[in-house]
Amino acid sequence: MKKIVTLILFLAVTAVYAQSFQISYDGAQVAGTIDFIAEAADDDNELVLTITNTSTEVENIYLTKYVLAEVPGSSNLFCIGDACYESSTSTTPLVLQPGESSDGRSFHMLYNPGGTEGITTVKYVFTSGDYQDSVTVNYIYGTVGVEEAAVSVNSLTAYPNPATSSVTIAYDLSNMRNSADTRVVITNLVGSKVAVRPIAGNSGKVSMDISNLDSGIYFYSIESAGKVVSTKKLIVR
Repeated sequence: MKKIVTLILFLAVTAVYAQSFQISYDGAQVAGTIDFIAEAADDDNELVLTITNTSTEVENIYLTKYVLAEVPGSSNLFCIGDACYESSTSTTPLVLQPGESSDGRSFHMLYNPGGTEGITTVKYVFTSGDYQDSVTVNYIYGTVGVEEAAVSVNSLTAYPNPATSSVTIAYDLSNMRNSADTRVVITNLVGSKVAVRPIAGNSGKVSMDISNLDSGIYFYSIESAGKVVSTKKLIVR
């Protein structure tokens, strides 16, 4: 009987979080965080992500942005069709037919560094029905920003995922330029930090108590020197 109940719960969770769209950049599926180099100093730099409807139904995808770090005087917008949003949440969805992909005309982001060097970090959460996915973008302008940015995080994994009372997060940061003041951070959907653990060394794993968290979708990230360098999704139940 217990096995039957467990199976039913597993199927229910799988159905709720079944993937309905996929996010890609430069032809590759996005896994957490991307670095975008802004070339124009005081003009809009366009970033195009491709959203593909992988379901058999029409998907209405809404976007919410969370500014995690911002260069003074810079601006960042996202545009769905002709509507561009400086505010946090779109009021008009990106509508995709089954198998359809967005392009630069139907969806893109704009970043203007305002002539100031540095890194602006923005997390975008895409929602369609019960399914959500996210991308964190480091907008980088100038040599200062490039030097501060991480090359990449070799690996970042949470297990179990979905998790209940605790989660172990394994990381490999051996390919990063700067690993000072590095920590693992868990945030909720509105960007609030709900758990933080400092880490030392280029690789290892940490266990984090999440027994006080409500069921739902969260994100676990690597922060280095105050910048988010990689983010992935964590399900708590």
